[in-house]
Amino acid sequence: MFEGRTLTEELLYDNAFNLENYIIDQFGKAFGNAEEDAFLNGSGTGKPTGIFADKGGGVTAVTLSGTKLATDDILTLIYALKRPYRKNACFILNDSTLAAIRKLKDNNQAYIWQPSYQAGEPDRLCGYPVRTSAYAPALEAGKAAIAFGDFSYYNIGDRGTRSFQELRELFAGNGMIGYVAKERVDGKLVLPEAVQILKAGAST
Repeated sequence: MFEGRTLTEELLYDNAFNLENYIIDQFGKAFGNAEEDAFLNGSGTGKPTGIFADKGGGVTAVTLSGTKLATDDILTLIYALKRPYRKNACFILNDSTLAAIRKLKDNNQAYIWQPSYQAGEPDRLCGYPVRTSAYAPALEAGKAAIAFGDFSYYNIGDRGTRSFQELRELFAGNGMIGYVAKERVDGKLVLPEAVQILKAGAST
């Protein structure tokens, strides 16, 4: 993966704070976002194979008829995961999908959503922790939307090599200085059955 940024020479020379550390910090945040996106959605070609990938990702256990969720769909997803994996299982989903889930009720008209009342503890859905990501797919026709499983079976290969390069000549004509950072990282779900996927059906 690589990220690029440019700054004006004037800003670099006149800065009143440690600009170099600021740039490195911004690259760190950019890499973190890029990694999260790739670990969830990567195709495996030139990037990690994501949990939601059609090939190499989790196993599709539930396919909705359209994009409308029901309580039974969540329960089917949970019990599609084999018992040994449910011990350490959690959900990963988008905030917009979570909004739809929070409206679901059981047969007694009680919400199945269980908000956390303790700081630092995740909210729960049917007793299992819920993690949200802006990079998880939204609940859209024909797309995977919710992953449920033991994500310890997702292996991340961090080569530990990161480079940071300053590019003065390339942008000199515009009075700019460019910076490029690179890293080598990969990821793959080594046991697909450890993660079950809920997918929206095709639009009708």
